[in-house]
Formats: sequence, structure tokens, C-alpha cells
Amino acid sequence: IHVVLSTFMLLFGVNFSLYHLILIGRWKNAVRSEELRAYLGIVAAAVILITVNTLSMAENFGLSLRDAFFQVSSIITTTGYATVNFDAWPAFSKMILVLLMFFGACAGSTGGALKISRVVILFKSAQQEVRKLLHPRAVTVVRMEGKPIGTDLLRSTLTFFLLYIACLALGVFLLSLGEQDFETNFTATLACLSNIGPGLGKVGPTGNYGFYSSASKVLLSLEMLAGRLELFPIIMLFSPLTYRKKSS
Repeated sequence: IHVVLSTFMLLFGVNFSLYHLILIGRWKNAVRSEELRAYLGIVAAAVILITVNTLSMAENFGLSLRDAFFQVSSIITTTGYATVNFDAWPAFSKMILVLLMFFGACAGSTGGALKISRVVILFKSAQQEVRKLLHPRAVTVVRMEGKPIGTDLLRSTLTFFLLYIACLALGVFLLSLGEQDFETNFTATLACLSNIGPGLGKVGPTGNYGFYSSASKVLLSLEMLAGRLELFPIIMLFSPLTYRKKSS
């Protein structure tokens, strides 16, 4: 049953437009999706690494693989379910889960966080900048799904990433005014911003957020809203520029 649930979580983390392509008979285009390949590659790598890293804690290889597959599927799709206390896993496995909290699932899915497409674009943009440093006269183009990406899309992707990190840093900073440890505050903010649910430390899969003060809960609630609405709408809501009257 764990494998079935894990598989369906992953399926709902796929860009829904790919399902449309499959329904109209263009399944080859769906399979060739660069975002889909990156998504499945990240999942496969995370499952293998966590399985090997937690093998000594499980009764056998099968159970270790099952738990790793379920938790990776749950975290990357921001579903938030847990079948084991992954807070008790080694630091290496927990670090992988934290990275998956950043990544999220594919664009056009029900998942939250950055989304795989943005991660791929950011990675390719970084590669392009490195190539320019090594070969200043070279003409390079960032491509996604075989198509060149315009400067507007690159700029909006980078802007979203910077806003995401800024919201995360601000949330962690404000939560740190309380008495909780850094691991708890950091993963609580990240889990709320990415709409995941459980984090690490006191907000791990066996804990909850009840110990936070009322002010902290309001802050985390705003982080959840910002993450679910893709940041820009909630930022516009609280921006004074939104309510300024335009001069005629």
C-alpha cells in the first residue's frame, strides 16, 4: 500500500498539462518533457541515497527502500504525510529532505515550493554565466523544453527565487526572537512557506506547531498563504504601492 500511495503522490506532482498531451495521443511529447525527466531523476537519486544512508536503521533493504520512497514522494510533492519519524534519520538523509522542501513538484501541479521548472531554469542560468566567464565571446542561450528562454522569464524566475529566500530568511529571523532552536524555526518556516506540513526538530513528523506563540502562528500562517499564492499576490496585498491612487 505504501508503494501505491507513493506512486500516486508522485503522479499528482507531475505537470497536469502532460496528462492532457497523453489524452490527445501526444504521449511522446509528454515523455520527452525536460521538467518531468528532472523531477523523476531527483526523486530517484533522493530515494537511492536515503535508502543507503538509512539501511542500518531498518530491518531490511525492502523496508528502507519503502520508507525512503514514501517520504521522498510526500516531501517533494508537498503532501506532508509521514509513515516514519524521519527526524530520527541521519543528518545526510534529513538534509536531502530539506532540499526537496525547497524544490517541490512540477509547475502546473498541486505541489508548492519553488517548482522543478524554476530549479532547472536557475541551474541552467548559472551554467550560462559560468560559460560566459570562461568564454566571454561565446553566444549562449538558455533553453527549456528545447525552446529558448527570454530575458523576461529569466528575470521573473530569479526574482521569484530571491523573494522566496527573502520570505524564508525573514520568517526564520522573526521566529528566532522566541526561544526555539534554529533547526525547528528554520524547517517550520520552510515547511509553511512550501506548504509541506512537518519539518524537523519540534515540528517533525511526531510533533506539531502548538508550542509557538500566537504571534508566531500568525507569522507562519502568512508564510503559508504567501507560499500557496506564489508570493507575488500576497506581497502586492501588503505593498503600499498597490493602494496609491494613480495620477490622471
